[in-house]
Amino acid sequence: MINDTLAQPLRKDGRDLWQTLMGQEGHVVYGPYVLKTHGVYQVDFELALADGDGSDDIACATIEITGDFGNIVFAERPIRTSDLSVGPKRFSLLAVLRQIHQLEFRIHVNGARELLVDADPVLTRVSAILDEPPRAELGEMSRDLELFAQDTRRILRLLRPQSVTGFAKVRLGKEADGGYTCIDDFAGIDTAFSFGINDDISWDLDAADRGLTIHQFDHTVADPAPHDSRMIFQAKRIDRHSSDETQALGDLIRRYDKRRERPNLVLKMDIEGGEWDVLDATSEDELARLAWIVCELHYFQGLAERHHREIVDRCLQKIGRRFAVVHVHSNVWGGYTSLANTVVPNVIEVTLVNRALYDLIETHELFPGPLDQCCDPEQPDFHLGAYAF
Repeated sequence: MINDTLAQPLRKDGRDLWQTLMGQEGHVVYGPYVLKTHGVYQVDFELALADGDGSDDIACATIEITGDFGNIVFAERPIRTSDLSVGPKRFSLLAVLRQIHQLEFRIHVNGARELLVDADPVLTRVSAILDEPPRAELGEMSRDLELFAQDTRRILRLLRPQSVTGFAKVRLGKEADGGYTCIDDFAGIDTAFSFGINDDISWDLDAADRGLTIHQFDHTVADPAPHDSRMIFQAKRIDRHSSDETQALGDLIRRYDKRRERPNLVLKMDIEGGEWDVLDATSEDELARLAWIVCELHYFQGLAERHHREIVDRCLQKIGRRFAVVHVHSNVWGGYTSLANTVVPNVIEVTLVNRALYDLIETHELFPGPLDQCCDPEQPDFHLGAYAF
């Protein structure tokens, strides 16, 4: 986008450019506020002198890649007249994103010289995969990359999918991001906990259509369905302990568990990384009162950090004693990481079933499956294969 108070259009050599105005300072090019995920990105800018040469060698502009409305500066470079010529010259910047950001590409001019600028910098995703070296606090694993790789694969094997006999899968929720592949078994289930609503209750609506009452929790939004009696909303943050502002999973389970032999509760959880603390604080016996779970697990790049690695390992081992993974899917918005050449999605959607309720067998099923859809319709889904490490 162009700030036309700082520049005027110019047609030169068959190209549409903008000529900045002498004495006018500000961001002449800004935007496009495009949402991008984890990866390495290159932005190419084109600038030129409107006339003359650069022998005066003065500062005249700055090119920038910023995020979140300019609150984060990923890369910047000052431009001097000696860097330019009367013909457009390309300047490239690289930005490394480790999570989702709204990118903006800006050209700031100081009005010292009239410049020609292209109003549409070109964005290229150089790589989707970043390397995460083990942090020093991992001790021996930070020095022995093979040991780090082997132990990483050990943790990831805790997510090895199995197959449920006698039950199919069903997709609940909308297309793309927000829908989940679930086990198609609602016998005896009358209550669902839905953690993390934002502006999407499509999963909740599909579950409610199967006769479930949905207890919704999200401290960031107002009640998304105030007139639907099947939805009971609380603007609380899901956390390790319950308070006036927070809600613990274990307390909910005890409150709504009907103590039948077959559990009447299921859980859908997408709370942007808070799931690890929630799972860590909920006892095995409490978790065992859920029939099945669909959950988005975040920040697997954190396996390079001691604290996060420990809680992931602890939680996956605990939940694995009572539940089996029967479906995995990558959320491509989270990007991917290489941990000593073991490539993993940073965000994984998992479906887990209670081992006491289902017969399970080994499977060679490939993921994504026929019910899965890429969370970002503009890119292909990430192929997980059998997700065997």
